[in-house]
Amino acid sequence: MTLRVERWLKTGIAALITIPFVVPFLMLLSTSFRTFKDYIDNPGGLPGAFTLNNLTAAWTGGNLGGALISSFITCVVACVVAGLAALGGAYWFRIHQGRIVAALRWTLVAGWAIPTVAWLIPVFVILTEVGFSNSRVVTGVVDGVSSLPFALYLLHTFFRQVLSTDILEAATLDGATVLRTFGQIAVPLARPALAAVTALVFVWTFGDLLVAATLLQDPSVNTLTLATASLATRENLNLQEQAAAGLVALLPTLLVFVFAQRALQLGFGGGGGK
Repeated sequence: MTLRVERWLKTGIAALITIPFVVPFLMLLSTSFRTFKDYIDNPGGLPGAFTLNNLTAAWTGGNLGGALISSFITCVVACVVAGLAALGGAYWFRIHQGRIVAALRWTLVAGWAIPTVAWLIPVFVILTEVGFSNSRVVTGVVDGVSSLPFALYLLHTFFRQVLSTDILEAATLDGATVLRTFGQIAVPLARPALAAVTALVFVWTFGDLLVAATLLQDPSVNTLTLATASLATRENLNLQEQAAAGLVALLPTLLVFVFAQRALQLGFGGGGGK
């Protein structure tokens, strides 16, 4: 098999893999801007008439503007909490060795396997008792903590690849303290992995429904996912408005992935040979 044929084969396989992801997105896009009559006449066909009324009605009826702000607040808080905690924790586990340390690290990482419903209700009860329910900041903290096991695992794995023992020993010989090594060496090296963690936590938090629906029961602080879900009721089942709201909720995560491609590649690739 020649190199050219191999490239064409890989491209064809990649194109086939993308079909299950691209087709639903195109259907969502076309449904969002089709008129009601055009959709009823040919639900699965190509659009023949376009309108912005669906987007306008969804934006107004679901208060998507306020919900978008709520989503960004929770996402920013979650990214800060998960990023900072995982960065410090991964560095601590990198400079400390031993079976007990390894067991503690794997215990923390194993928290990722605990189902959300197992801890969410007790957290909700506690937050309600202390008056912290319906808080977008607190919800962001909870989302950030729930993403912490994965963030810790990714950053620690990255540190093991780029923060070698030789670098740590050289820093020690130069008289650098643990905090100075962390701030001047570890943090700059971890930027690609930290960017990857931030992008993933943002996407997970932005698309979260379970945590937001449990902790944010006041409609005025609904996230975008909650606001989109609220448009679907037994009395009102408007597929065009729901598709338009879903499109609005999808675009921010797509933009994050588009701009974070390089960070994701370096974050999962150990810094590209640093």
